Amino acid sequence: MQRFRKAFGLDFPKHKSAQLQEEKDAGDTLQVIGAGLPRTGTSSLKAALEILGFDPCHHMAECFKYPTHSHAFSALINAKTNPTTTTPQSYSHRLAAVQRCLRGYRAAVDAPTCEVYADLLTLNPSLKIILSVRDSETAWWKSFSETVAQQFALSYGILVYPIPFLRAQHGVADAIKRHWATTLLMRGEEIGPGVYTAHNRRVRATVPAGQLLEFNVKEGWPRLCAFLEVPVPEVPFPNLNDAKALKQVMKRTRIMGAAVWMIYLTLAGLSAFLLIAPPSGLKRAVGL
Repeated sequence: MQRFRKAFGLDFPKHKSAQLQEEKDAGDTLQVIGAGLPRTGTSSLKAALEILGFDPCHHMAECFKYPTHSHAFSALINAKTNPTTTTPQSYSHRLAAVQRCLRGYRAAVDAPTCEVYADLLTLNPSLKIILSVRDSETAWWKSFSETVAQQFALSYGILVYPIPFLRAQHGVADAIKRHWATTLLMRGEEIGPGVYTAHNRRVRATVPAGQLLEFNVKEGWPRLCAFLEVPVPEVPFPNLNDAKALKQVMKRTRIMGAAVWMIYLTLAGLSAFLLIAPPSGLKRAVGL
């Protein structure tokens, strides 16, 4: 599978600090959480936080590198979506699994962390929360629907199903989709721009005002550095408009899934032929 990752450009490098995360206590290093939804400048925010010393910073890309993160986060999000079917002991176990995933990270932004920010804040009330925002819910939806939303489609899940790390990552997207539908939207309401407004409203209502920074990456360093109580660096604020790159990743995952399905179906067809073909027909097929 590692060869497939490299062949399709999905072999994301692992952060050296993250590779040592098992040596650190769960939650002890996490200081900052980005509660903003995907496509609110989270890649730029991640880069900015790492420049400021909150390094490494967890991001959805980590789920491609570490499938265990996908499993842990999706399990916790599913428990939040269906609280009546989850015992307190099971919920605590799932939350502890997410904590283990975040060992060694000083910050975490983007999905899936933005779906469990409140749970992590309960465990560590000193966390600082950054709500990254777009200019409007319409701007967010346009960007989201053209990129990340593709992972919500059933067809995408079927296509990448044979590939374990992509199947696990799709499980996170599916858990988030159901969580939004259950906790942010009215019954029967389609996922759309309203998700952005409802999510941000909930963050503002949940996080104490003194620990929350509502931030647009267009603002640059000053307010962010003041909130985090660190000096303003002498480098430009990172501006990572990764929409094009994300679309390429989505394209590669689809091609990768199609290639694996083709291999599986070819092998299945060959196996069926070998099972049902009479000996004489098999000899003719192999030229004997």
